Amino acid sequence: MGNNIRDILFSIIVPVYNVEEYLNRCMESIINQSYKNIEIILVDDGSTDNCPEMCDSFAKRDKRIKAFHKNNGGLSDARNFGLRKAKGDYILFVDSDDFIELDTCNIFNSILKSHPNIDILAANCRRLDDLITIQKYTSINQIVDGRDFLKFQFCNGTMHIAAWRNLYRTRFLTDNILYFKFGIVHEDEEWTPRVFLKAKSVKYADYIHYYHIIRENSITQQKVKTKNALDLISACLSLGTVYKGIEDQELKILLYDYLATLYLHAFFIGKLIGRKNKKIIDKRVLKNLAHSSKNKRRVSFFYFSRSIYYYYYYFRINYLSRTALKKFVKSFRRFTINGK
Repeated sequence: MGNNIRDILFSIIVPVYNVEEYLNRCMESIINQSYKNIEIILVDDGSTDNCPEMCDSFAKRDKRIKAFHKNNGGLSDARNFGLRKAKGDYILFVDSDDFIELDTCNIFNSILKSHPNIDILAANCRRLDDLITIQKYTSINQIVDGRDFLKFQFCNGTMHIAAWRNLYRTRFLTDNILYFKFGIVHEDEEWTPRVFLKAKSVKYADYIHYYHIIRENSITQQKVKTKNALDLISACLSLGTVYKGIEDQELKILLYDYLATLYLHAFFIGKLIGRKNKKIIDKRVLKNLAHSSKNKRRVSFFYFSRSIYYYYYYFRINYLSRTALKKFVKSFRRFTINGK
């Protein structure tokens, strides 16, 4: 890979699985990048709709596009496949139902000209569901290592975990064997912290480059989430082992506490309240992970009664949040109509 920072090649990896309704929008945002020195790696992960034909059509249309077809192995496997095929200096992951700003690579290239060979360029996104939410890292001016970046963002409550949030130097990922864990749903939760812990240089870009679409029928939004929950617990246990070797106690506590949040979230989304699920959640592990006063209270509540804990948060999330949203919309409409 070339070291000429004026001619950086970006490899944009797009895993594709049964997203024919969204793929055109995603690809148009990538093909029409204002910065042209890119390669686009389409990994059709065994789609059963029209996506395979669409991928081939895109590859015929633009020589920068390479279309690959493989048996279904999940998002992790498709990303790893694309990473192994990438020829670029930097990697950008884009989910095929999302899209990016047309100046993304141009902005990133300009930053890398001034700061060559950084391991991770961290940027921002918009989350699109019923509302439009901007997810931003807390601004940090200097280049820091990944551990300091994690600590700073977790302290500020802005460490949003997603592989597509950031740009990664290809050699940094491959030299450190930073591939996604195969066969799990919450691959980003398991992968992202490992990547930042290895990074020697992280630069923050105050730029919203990514649009993340929340779909009801996506893998993480499915109603039956037992696998999601079990995979998330598995990721927590795996990361807990990684975190044991961290010498920075402040960072270790922040990371452990976040695992406690994920652990409790896994219990909630999987509705693991029956007797048959009693052994899945290890109370001793959960107690050791929780460090913040908020999580300690939640764990104590969980110890008192799993069922009450579950239904309390179910009511809080599914009823109170909707009621609050309806009240806000009603007030906003009244404000707009009355001009007050």
